[in-house]
Amino acid sequence: MPDAIGAIVDEAGGAVVIEPLQIDQPEAGEVLVRIVASGVCHSDLWARDNGNWGSSFPLLLGHEGAGIVEEVGAGVETVAPGDAVVLSWAVPCGVCRPCLRGIPRRCSHAWTQPPRIRRQRDGALLSGVLACGTLATHTVVHAEQAIPLPAGIPLESACLLGCGVSTGVGAAIQTAKVWPGASVAVIGLGGIGLAAMQGAKIAGAGRLIAVDIAPNKLDWAERFGATDVVDASAADPVEAVWSLTGGEGVDFAFEATGVPVCVRQAVEMLSYAGTAVAIGVPPIPSEITLPWNGSERAAYPRKTSLLITDGGDPIPSEDFPLMAAWYTDGRLNLDEMVSRRLALTDIDEAFRAMLAGEVIRSVVVFD
Repeated sequence: MPDAIGAIVDEAGGAVVIEPLQIDQPEAGEVLVRIVASGVCHSDLWARDNGNWGSSFPLLLGHEGAGIVEEVGAGVETVAPGDAVVLSWAVPCGVCRPCLRGIPRRCSHAWTQPPRIRRQRDGALLSGVLACGTLATHTVVHAEQAIPLPAGIPLESACLLGCGVSTGVGAAIQTAKVWPGASVAVIGLGGIGLAAMQGAKIAGAGRLIAVDIAPNKLDWAERFGATDVVDASAADPVEAVWSLTGGEGVDFAFEATGVPVCVRQAVEMLSYAGTAVAIGVPPIPSEITLPWNGSERAAYPRKTSLLITDGGDPIPSEDFPLMAAWYTDGRLNLDEMVSRRLALTDIDEAFRAMLAGEVIRSVVVFD
């Protein structure tokens, strides 16, 4: 098997250490992928600090990767060695209650990493973040998680489809179902918020209001198609959105920060029968309080809706090729989402820049 290294964390809040890996051959229904590029996502930082969504430490960071299939296990027919693929943690599992009820876009994603990756020095079994483990030179995943890519899309851009872009675009198109001509507000213009704005634009939204406290992020939003920007550090964002819409509010509001108060703001920005979508992963514990009745913007009498999306609610085998086509025809801008290209040894710098709001996405490039 190949010589491999990866970014490992031993305990919640622990240091990220780059170490050699021992990788076994893929078994039936699995694939070995050589990673070419992997985005560094807030969910990796969340997993470092909080744990890997039920999987034990030590963990192998990364879940937003693209690469080349090197080996396939028995029975795999969807990909072959040499294929370029993007990996997805959000493949419907087929066994949870939503899947069995026929609503796979609401899947609970009951995947676990195939037990093929160990730390070389002590043989400790590693679980990849969200069953992927892409901040490594190689990983082994279930074949359903490896989505073939068309020729012509750079892997350092395509890797963003694995989480950040598909989460934001999917929130707009699949979860909210933005319609042509709709008015939209997006709170938080990092990678996911910008992707949500792009998704709303692709869906035909007529007005795109970008809300953030960081001037550089508002500048990014204008580059990605915002019709209006609101500096939430200088004005009440809810009042600003209502003012911009002539007192009507917006049809859709997306919260892409994980900050609980922003969920309330999204609901309060809505027009009658509008829809808010909470995208960001909140801290633990978290609570929100909503104005329910008896005030001008209370949710109950205005029939507003609050939805929660899990990664944009994708069916990757259907949605990723469609997003790749939107990239090819110029409707989805992936290239400008990549702010920095770094080495695997620069993970801590990638986390720092992300928390400082200096980047849309840092991408670790292996080739």
